[in-house]
Amino acid sequence: MPTALAICFHHIAVDAWAINQLHEEFGVLVAGGELPGAAPSCRELAAEQWSEARANRRRAALRHWRQVLADAPPMARDAAPEAVTSRWARHGSAPAGEAVRTLAERLGVSAPSVLLAAFCAALARHTGEERVLVAVYANNRSDPRWEGLVAAQNQIIPLLVQTTPDEEFGAFATRVHWELIRSYKHAAYNVDDALLAGAENGYEGTVNGSFAGSVSGFFRYFFNYLGDYQRDQTPVNSAMETGTGGRNIGAPLYLQVQDGDALTSTLRENSSSADFKVVTEILLALEDVLVSAAANPAEPAEPVDSAE
Repeated sequence: MPTALAICFHHIAVDAWAINQLHEEFGVLVAGGELPGAAPSCRELAAEQWSEARANRRRAALRHWRQVLADAPPMARDAAPEAVTSRWARHGSAPAGEAVRTLAERLGVSAPSVLLAAFCAALARHTGEERVLVAVYANNRSDPRWEGLVAAQNQIIPLLVQTTPDEEFGAFATRVHWELIRSYKHAAYNVDDALLAGAENGYEGTVNGSFAGSVSGFFRYFFNYLGDYQRDQTPVNSAMETGTGGRNIGAPLYLQVQDGDALTSTLRENSSSADFKVVTEILLALEDVLVSAAANPAEPAEPVDSAE
């Protein structure tokens, strides 16, 4: 009698949210339960996205990409993309987790915004770059109608962050938060439009393993806040772990963060480097930025008008 079921899926059809949904729905069915009413189909979602009612949103998203890429630094390429190797480092930190909660409450912003600001500050400290262009993942399920749709709805949005070495972290994180909110407003977009905006500004969609026609090739830095997703499957280890291997998704430097009692940060590097220096140093800098900022409170930044 069967005791296990293996399911194979492709990311082009299923993203992390949908995997969890499949898991939950399968459990309901195995237990003899019934699922709620049928979710809308992918065809219905596509029809709405291409409808005349969404035309203004499509145009606004294209303007957003054009503006970000026009202001961004020139596109960076790996010195030897044909010799790409993949390395990762993972670090679990209870102090960093507590710092994120403290800062988010103190500043009145979201935990992902605090983490993204800390990541940009750590990158600036490590690389000396003053402008950091980051690809931020968005799950594009802000409309409840599409929460039940099993599909790959996540996309990356471009966020250009100006760093200043002497800027107080609270003010910096607050600014990053509202800039991120503005970018999220354009999180659902036509990839062909994004590629057009890139071509106008010297950006091309292939680098370090990115497939042809992928906007992910525009970016060196990626940020993905997972929240509690798969928290029970990720043991917390306060010691710095390192390793090699894993699929190259075309992201030269890709940070995944899982929240919980401890903050578990995994930084993957796909480049021609041959050691773990970059990934370990940036993860340690990330922890230091968070813990130091939480331990040294300053006056909260003035609220920013989200309608600006």
